[in-house]
Amino acid sequence: MNSKRSTLRILAAAAALAVGLTACGGGEGSGAGGTGNNPAGGGGEKGAIRVGAFGFPESQLLANIYAKALTKAGFSASVLQLQQRPTVQPALQKGDVDVVPEYVSSMLNFYSPSAATSDDASNLTKLKTAAEAKGVTVYTASPATDNFAFVVTKEFSDQNKVTTLSELGTYSKGKPVDFGGTPECKDNPQCYKGLQDTYKIKFGDYKTIVLSSQQAADGLEKNTYQAAVFNSSDGVLTVNPVVVLKDDKGLNPNDFVIPAVNKSKATPDLQTALDNVSSKLTQDELNRMNKETQNDRQPIDKVAQAFVDGL
Repeated sequence: MNSKRSTLRILAAAAALAVGLTACGGGEGSGAGGTGNNPAGGGGEKGAIRVGAFGFPESQLLANIYAKALTKAGFSASVLQLQQRPTVQPALQKGDVDVVPEYVSSMLNFYSPSAATSDDASNLTKLKTAAEAKGVTVYTASPATDNFAFVVTKEFSDQNKVTTLSELGTYSKGKPVDFGGTPECKDNPQCYKGLQDTYKIKFGDYKTIVLSSQQAADGLEKNTYQAAVFNSSDGVLTVNPVVVLKDDKGLNPNDFVIPAVNKSKATPDLQTALDNVSSKLTQDELNRMNKETQNDRQPIDKVAQAFVDGL
């Protein structure tokens, strides 16, 4: 998705790395899948794996799924909570974390700005080459994507006949649009900056929001801003009266979920376990799990475990 996602906390995350990465939910042995009790059934004989998570709900879910699947496959896996890609990728390259659930186009654009296009196969080929040069191996991409989604309320869409980003650009010429976005979105060529450059949307105020949150949807309903960025697989989009505007000029290339691995940890057993996750991670499954965790408030650990039990 993506150089997307969550409130920017790079300095805080960097400080956390400086004092030694802390496992999500406790010490390094207590992450998802757990190195202590191994609830998914693995004995840990294949070695310890630290799975890094970005600071937004879907990434935390995916990191838990990866860790539990690796535990089930015989690794000793834990989840380490990080934040944004400018911190996560260096941690992966240095081996401070071993595996990260990544996104093809966002990861490629991080390595080579604006390199991702609408050609999915080319994006993956370019990513593999760029990642190898950084000491990172990517395995099989899942069918599930998580792109930026630019959203308005259904009422706004109906009243102003706006269903595409081009139509929002036309509307904004008469009345600038207040926008709800994350700090990272503002200068991103696939997000706020891209909306200005590609669609010539005229904006008013930029309001900082928490991505993937009901509060962000509430801001639309209250007219705090007229448009906002979400992740396209967000559960909140399924339970609110909103419209995802069509990206009719292809600003956002497909952002498939993909396992990224520090090259020193890449093994056939690791690839088999992670490719098994990718093969079952369909769009419907990802959307369903996001709804369960984000809207139904089911624990991420529980939802991740149920998915892994079904592998």
